[in-house]
Amino acid sequence: MSQASRLQGSRPRQRQLDRKGLSLLATGHFVIDMSVGALPAFLPLFVALYALSDLQAAMIVGASLFASSVAQPIFGVIADRRPAPYFLWGSVVVAVAGLAAAGLVAGYAGVIAAVFGSGLGVAAWHPEAARVANRISGTRPATGLAWFMVGGHLGFSAGPLLASIAIPLFGVEATLVFLIPGSIAAALLVAGRRHVHAELAPTSAAATLSGVSHIPGLVLILAVTSMRTWAQFGVLALAPLFLADERGLSDSAIGLVIFGFAMGGAVGTFGGAWLAERIGGPRMLVWSMPGAAPLIAIFILADGPIGIIALVLSGLLLLASFSVTVAVGQSYLPTRLALAAGLMIGFGAIGSAPLGLAMLGAVADILGRETALWIVAALPVVGALMALFLPEPRSAPG
Repeated sequence: MSQASRLQGSRPRQRQLDRKGLSLLATGHFVIDMSVGALPAFLPLFVALYALSDLQAAMIVGASLFASSVAQPIFGVIADRRPAPYFLWGSVVVAVAGLAAAGLVAGYAGVIAAVFGSGLGVAAWHPEAARVANRISGTRPATGLAWFMVGGHLGFSAGPLLASIAIPLFGVEATLVFLIPGSIAAALLVAGRRHVHAELAPTSAAATLSGVSHIPGLVLILAVTSMRTWAQFGVLALAPLFLADERGLSDSAIGLVIFGFAMGGAVGTFGGAWLAERIGGPRMLVWSMPGAAPLIAIFILADGPIGIIALVLSGLLLLASFSVTVAVGQSYLPTRLALAAGLMIGFGAIGSAPLGLAMLGAVADILGRETALWIVAALPVVGALMALFLPEPRSAPG
């Protein structure tokens, strides 16, 4: 049986990718992840404004991710019971409004509360969007999910880029600029709601959760994804501060570097899906993740363009597996697509980050940022070693 067949299980689906629906989902994902990706670019401003430690700065990002991780599986359960297209446009509004508020509130506690609210919008988006993307992807769920995910990666890249342009003009209130793309994306999703509506995956008495799921595989792919997430957000939280204090880069230049790292992930997403459809998701993880480690090491050791290029390339290899891990996770839970997406994205790809950020932030405060970045470099290797033990997904009974 082909990898694509294993990933889709036995649920009936259309033959072709619904490109218009996937494009609309990618647009919404662009704005959702733009609100998350922009946050690290504002960290130096929050640090200067409120005299924060590295741990406090890291937990600004952690607050958004924690909100998403706690709520996302709950939204997944709701979306698996009945289609919830209103989650799509509504979550975009909430996510950008929370980010905008972070630049207006007074005090560190206010910033934490605002980004926590933004995280709830992110939580509502992903389960329903990933469920619909899977259902409208024809017989190529890994490619369809990659199309959907690449919108998020491009948004994650555009977030710091837009911030780097707006910050010199507006300072910390540059967060308000993100209301503009948020309003446009929400309007497009409302106008095209017919194209982003998909019925639930059919189930039968035989296709019960216990009968088709592979819980050990699901737990292990969550652990693998968590290692990648700790490395990704470790870079996003520590690299801006490292570049500002150790390398002397300006806020705008730092935003461009983070843009390059995230853009590398966007480029890698399609390549990762292409490779996974040919050699299998688990094997793709084993081959791709370790390559990020020496590139992060070069970034730590090399000043100037060489270090920055290495960091960008590390993003390409690190995030090439993003859509693949979601597709593999859904194949381990084929009758609960939204719940699987909520777990894979909500916990594995986002929600596991606060624990990693807390540990890395504490190491940076005690032993220095360079030491914390060396730990970041080792994490993809740990994830690849875990991926060696991933089982083959089970197919749902017909």
